[in-house]
Amino acid sequence: MKSLSRTILLLAMFMSAAALGASVPAAGAGDKGRITGSVTSLSGHPLADAVVRIVREIEAKEFFTLVRSDSRGFFRSAVLSPGIYHLQVSREGYEPVTTTKFAVDNDRSISLDIPLREFIRAISRDDDARNWSPGTVLRGTSDGRLIFRNTSGRLPEMAATGGEPFARSGAMSIASGAPAGIRGFLLRPQASHSGISSNFALTEPLGARSRIVLSGQMDVGAGFFWRMRNTYQFRPDGGRDYRASIGYGRATGYSPTSQAISCDDVPTVSGLETFDASVEGTTKFLDLLAVRYGIDYSRIYYDRDRHFLYPSIEILLTPAEGWSFRTSLASRRPSATNTLVLPDGEMIDLSEPTLITMAGDKISMSQVRHSEFAVQKMLAPETAVGIAVYHDYVRGPGIPLMVTEIVPGAPDSRHIIEMDGDHSSQRGVRVTLDHQVLDSVRGSVAYIYGEARSIDEGAPPVSAALLEKDPAAFLRQRFEHSLTGRIGITLPLALTDVLATFRWDSGNPLTTLDWFSDRMDIGTQSVNFEIRQPIPRLPGAPGRWEILLDFRNILNQGVKVIPTEQGELVLNRNPRSLRYGLNYRFN
Repeated sequence: MKSLSRTILLLAMFMSAAALGASVPAAGAGDKGRITGSVTSLSGHPLADAVVRIVREIEAKEFFTLVRSDSRGFFRSAVLSPGIYHLQVSREGYEPVTTTKFAVDNDRSISLDIPLREFIRAISRDDDARNWSPGTVLRGTSDGRLIFRNTSGRLPEMAATGGEPFARSGAMSIASGAPAGIRGFLLRPQASHSGISSNFALTEPLGARSRIVLSGQMDVGAGFFWRMRNTYQFRPDGGRDYRASIGYGRATGYSPTSQAISCDDVPTVSGLETFDASVEGTTKFLDLLAVRYGIDYSRIYYDRDRHFLYPSIEILLTPAEGWSFRTSLASRRPSATNTLVLPDGEMIDLSEPTLITMAGDKISMSQVRHSEFAVQKMLAPETAVGIAVYHDYVRGPGIPLMVTEIVPGAPDSRHIIEMDGDHSSQRGVRVTLDHQVLDSVRGSVAYIYGEARSIDEGAPPVSAALLEKDPAAFLRQRFEHSLTGRIGITLPLALTDVLATFRWDSGNPLTTLDWFSDRMDIGTQSVNFEIRQPIPRLPGAPGRWEILLDFRNILNQGVKVIPTEQGELVLNRNPRSLRYGLNYRFN
């Protein structure tokens, strides 16, 4: 399995390098006397179908040609005669831009990145709570101008520095989940999440191109868990981004001790310490290739020190309009409960690359190396189809599973079953179709054919002790089918976002097929709803609030009940749950 993931990654890197090597000579030979570039929003998102007017000045007269940006925001002119030119760029909903004059020679190509500022369509005269207060997005200058509050005013020419300067912003979420009950369930890759969980991220600019991001996470429930991380981010231009972070966390809970005088469990405090450091970079080469690379180091202390090292890389190749090739190797799996979205659209991932699970005085730690190679093709402006092959390689004890043993007349007992790496590792193929039906309706369908682990029907375990001692004797691995459909709807007046997910898996597997492709932590054969409702802004209050509601595993919880001579064993992959709370963003 190691060789498969390495082969996928090396093959994708070889294809990327070959495509890049083939494109560089062509650019030098065929782009003479051309103008190329990209049109983006101030936040860096590509703008398709922008009109680029290429104007040439000859003896006080102007001659022009028109080109349009493609779906990636790129544009390219035909071969141009030497002379003095300037560009006039416009797009519906954005302020038009006219560049300064520049020269085009026979042996010279010009590459320009042009950001456009979005229009303020209207400012209502009525006191409508759904409208932003103009004072929160605009401010006056000493010379009587109105400018956006995304810069201190010392940098009026954003395009000159290659992107939007950093600004102070933040995001927070606080949510509570219904308890799982007395039955067993798949232990999540966090230490707690059994009560109230909160995440936050605050950004403070150190200049136009650098900032500090302070993020953290805290859970209060059966135990207590918190984690803090400090990140320095440097973005010299739109094509490069570098980050360095350091973090520390602790988890405590009540567990039985073996030094009790009586036979009863005596609650004592157990503690877990985590320390992590990471560096990450993103670099774009020409307009064809983007590479994200990094390395994570984790130190975990619980009775003794454990050290983990995780390299990561992601390569995105766009050789032609509508085509993209992506390969990646990663250990972090972003989930809905561990991520925040800043006002500028950037996602903050608060998860750790190590899967850490505590239950009583026992701790389980594993490493997952997820490798993937994917191809995507835009069939139409609103339709995309993709295919991917993936491989999840697990090192360490494996994915933990909690089993509840129920014996009549005796208290229920819980056991952690660690499915080792061979039983937890999986591979498969994924086919996806995404389509934007209307401006407010979007949908997707994903089919997965991959490996999963389940209880062997021919030899079920007779006790939790036997299952814990030798999981391989009672577990089998086979290929399963999975079909997931999603429908997202945005109500135009209330601005309510509703995402419905319908999932079906063949059989009743214990492990989720291709779990890195899903952020919702859902089970098999289930229906899930995710609702986000913005709250009208109160006068004078900064930022925006929204209500979150997550209904998970409504129809099926993946429960597996195995009869035994003394009673029964209960395995529950993902329990039915309700998660509710608030999100907050400000800038």
